[in-house]
Amino acid sequence: MSPSTPPARPRLAAHVLARRHLVGQEERVILHDVRTGQLLQLGAREWVLLSAADGTRDVEGIVIAAAREGAHARVPAAQAFFAELHAAGLLGADDGGEDAAPWGPAMPAAPALEPGERDPRERPLEVLPDFGLHCDGGGSCCRIYASILFDPEEAARARALRPDVLSGGARHERAFTPERGTWPCAASVVAMRDGRCAYLEGEGRCSLHASGGPEAKPLGCRTFPTSFADDGESVRVSVAVECACVLASVGRPGGAPLLDPRLVARGDLDERIDIARLPDRAQVAPGATAARAEVVAWSRRLAAAAPPSDVAAGLFSLAAALESEGLTGGAIARFERPDPLDPAALAPWLAALHGRAARRAREDAAWRSELDLARRATQWIADATLALAEHDVLAALLLSPARAPDRERFYLRAALHGHRLLLGAVPLSLALRDRAVRLVVARALPAVVAGAGADDPACAEPIALVEAALRGHGLDVYAADAAPAG
Repeated sequence: MSPSTPPARPRLAAHVLARRHLVGQEERVILHDVRTGQLLQLGAREWVLLSAADGTRDVEGIVIAAAREGAHARVPAAQAFFAELHAAGLLGADDGGEDAAPWGPAMPAAPALEPGERDPRERPLEVLPDFGLHCDGGGSCCRIYASILFDPEEAARARALRPDVLSGGARHERAFTPERGTWPCAASVVAMRDGRCAYLEGEGRCSLHASGGPEAKPLGCRTFPTSFADDGESVRVSVAVECACVLASVGRPGGAPLLDPRLVARGDLDERIDIARLPDRAQVAPGATAARAEVVAWSRRLAAAAPPSDVAAGLFSLAAALESEGLTGGAIARFERPDPLDPAALAPWLAALHGRAARRAREDAAWRSELDLARRATQWIADATLALAEHDVLAALLLSPARAPDRERFYLRAALHGHRLLLGAVPLSLALRDRAVRLVVARALPAVVAGAGADDPACAEPIALVEAALRGHGLDVYAADAAPAG
């Protein structure tokens, strides 16, 4: 088969995510190529045609299957449609390569134990101390992410509890799309209505929780915002600062624990929980690595250090010290007594983030609802970084004290405990600068949101909104763009 010839039995490739969105009364399916970032918008009829392409049917068979679902198309038109998708690199190959295998949550093979190494299942769970979550039940976290995953049992339970949602009671495909590609796979993604999970009630309450209790929700929702990271010594249980409730809980007594206190070792956790694993060697700075144990010990020392009055300045100074001195005590001293933030040093990072956010905002405007929190958050970040491109505006912001220093200190504490600075795609020193930039943008966000006249409760904690938007919508790759100039 020529590379320019579509597969005889086409199907959507595993690197393409199909997400159904209802904008008002209009249904749209967005194809997202995770390799290139390309987005393609389909109508409901086109999606029925594509969803029938599961790799087992030729084009004539696809047309017949789609017609049974009320989506009629002529074979030549369908052939042209699949040729267009193939030319865009969105179709899977006919051969038995990796992309042709059904996508599922295959568990990676456990690495062989070193002599004397403890069984990973026995590693203790080390929970972030002195924190309890006070959830406001407002559903902000159900409105910011592009994908909310359900396994087959969870999806069946959801449809049984709320068969009226998208008329999905008898038909899985009316409420869900496959996590990846178009063949049946282990995980499905629920449709979104104006950027909200379809099971979210108008007042912000989860209808699955209301109908069947907390266990009726999918595992990811039940564990959110708890994060897990295995560092070879223990499993660090921390919190992702991606929800306003997390920061609103800082300093408040009581609250729900991040983990059931009866769970004490990794082997006690549900095996479906995603546990990140620190690499054997971590990138400390561009071109410099260190053993995992050394970095973990250094991270503990940093967590115990006295936080500076300006956390963002401390992170930027620490990054420069890591690149010049490595993992030394002197680097941590630079964190505790940092140099003031330099607008010129921040400028390329802010420009890189603006470029990513502005591009995504333009794409979102073409298909997302005006009520969609993700669309608005991305636009606010684009507007904030544009404003900070003015030297005088940025300089004035940096001279002003942080509005919520306790939030910034907790943000860093949670990231250090959960090893979140060590798990990204950039070296530690760049991750530190990245987090400093996020804090600066979060400081600028309230003025932008006020100017837009927004009163969404998700805006109450700007740091969490920035975090959720950057990770949930791919804006965090800006750090790689900024790195050469940083």
